[in-house]
Amino acid sequence: MVVLVAGAAMAYVLGLLFPRVVAGWSGPRHGIESVPGPAWAVAARVDAVVLDRWGTVTTGRLKVTTVDPLDPDDVRSLRWFAGALEHEAEGPLARAVARLAPRGKVTRFAAVPGCGVQGSVDKHPVRVGRPSWVGMADRPDLGTVLGVELDDRPLGYLVVGDELRADADASVARLVAAGVTPVLVSDDAARETEHLAAACGIERWQPEIAAEKRTRVVAELQEQGRVVAFVSSRPDDAEALAAADLAVGGGRDVHLEDLDARHVANLLSTARGVVSGSRWAGPVSLVPAVAGAVATALGVGSVAIAAGVALICVATAAVVGAVPVLRSENLSRT
Repeated sequence: MVVLVAGAAMAYVLGLLFPRVVAGWSGPRHGIESVPGPAWAVAARVDAVVLDRWGTVTTGRLKVTTVDPLDPDDVRSLRWFAGALEHEAEGPLARAVARLAPRGKVTRFAAVPGCGVQGSVDKHPVRVGRPSWVGMADRPDLGTVLGVELDDRPLGYLVVGDELRADADASVARLVAAGVTPVLVSDDAARETEHLAAACGIERWQPEIAAEKRTRVVAELQEQGRVVAFVSSRPDDAEALAAADLAVGGGRDVHLEDLDARHVANLLSTARGVVSGSRWAGPVSLVPAVAGAVATALGVGSVAIAAGVALICVATAAVVGAVPVLRSENLSRT
């Protein structure tokens, strides 16, 4: 009987802990690096996720979407002079344009606040910035429109926009199918934010939203009875991350490989598997123990049988605890 009781107790504790062990073992394959114990229960209850634009449904960087020279023969010059100059500048916009060309010999570089950048590339004066600043007409393209001037004459246009993750729409669809409402917050203009939200299937979005207002977005969802996860790597979002029920990114305890919305969906799915496994594994593992106790009471048990029943309890706890987590792992592959 002592062996049976000890085995049942061990199985019960194992049933509570084993799902987390399985999740910790399998998580890195799905972008989940580490999750503290209490966070699993919170993540399992999340039904609203606020996604910062940077790095969740986008790759976290911008890209040049349009290269449009005024003269078709100038396409190579447009890419070269603009790209070479922007290697000297800072910020995501500059990095996007800089990928158009390798570094060149740049002199007299200067950033003009609110306008753009200027300098000489291979002794040719170049300016890249607002079209009106370089004497060009504005364009209604989606994204940030830049005019490029070479040797004091307009050369052409560049348009820079978000680099959408290839599977962003599928990741958002997984969240929605699981009963989780995604909300996109962006520091970009309304038209661009709406376009990005539509591209990945998000119905609720907030454009041009400052950091201090993002905390209010979290609070409004919580006032609706939602359990909110906030996903961002921006230092300015520290207050909103602290206000959320579950903070992902920004140096918080929940660590993902990156903030890809796919990894967020994997996290919430795995968390539900962990909680489900913990809920059932302990109690179910006691069933063999009860049967063994009855057998012992009727005088048909022995130490060997008790030991066998104890092992069955432990095995039952392991299997019942692992199955929900492994099922969520299979879902993460879809």
